[in-house]
Amino acid sequence: MVKIVGIAGSPRLNGNTSLLLDEALGGAKEAGASVNKIIVCNREIYPCQGCGDCRKTGECTVDDGMDKIYGLTTQAHGIIVAAPIYFNSLNAQMKALIDRHQCIWVRKVQGEDVTDAETRQARRGLFLSTAGADDPRAFDGALKVIDMFFDVLDIKYYERLLFFRIDQKGAIKNHPSALRNARAAGEHLVLEISRSME
Repeated sequence: MVKIVGIAGSPRLNGNTSLLLDEALGGAKEAGASVNKIIVCNREIYPCQGCGDCRKTGECTVDDGMDKIYGLTTQAHGIIVAAPIYFNSLNAQMKALIDRHQCIWVRKVQGEDVTDAETRQARRGLFLSTAGADDPRAFDGALKVIDMFFDVLDIKYYERLLFFRIDQKGAIKNHPSALRNARAAGEHLVLEISRSME
């Protein structure tokens, strides 16, 4: 069975990106996948300390909620990241989770496979985001971070849905197609993964 992990990065519960993620996970489930959702603000995740300990062992020595997350992000067939744009980049909570994958990057640099070969072949990613700004370039900084995050996790970019001029909580519901598009993207993600596993 295709395994999908959704990461809700926003500190605002049931905000715009969370609504998009729920739709995408619903589409993934309808397509036959098992889904798991990580709500970042409900987890105890400290920022990377830059201590360098992971360079010695490939393991992060910070003791918090990331231990369970590493298993999910390295073993899932698909990852859906949903996070808002703050000051032209990802919000701090989402960025902290990504930064804490430094230990995974270290393992790759040291020549260790962070995912098994069969899973690696099929891995795909979806990025969902909203920004209050009028300018679509508001996403540029976040896209670079997501590109790197997916690359470290051996994930091929499948699709991204970016919505600007979305600021107030729940405003995404008034967009003519956003929620429907997110559900379709979740379904398509699973179908693409399934095809790559054949």
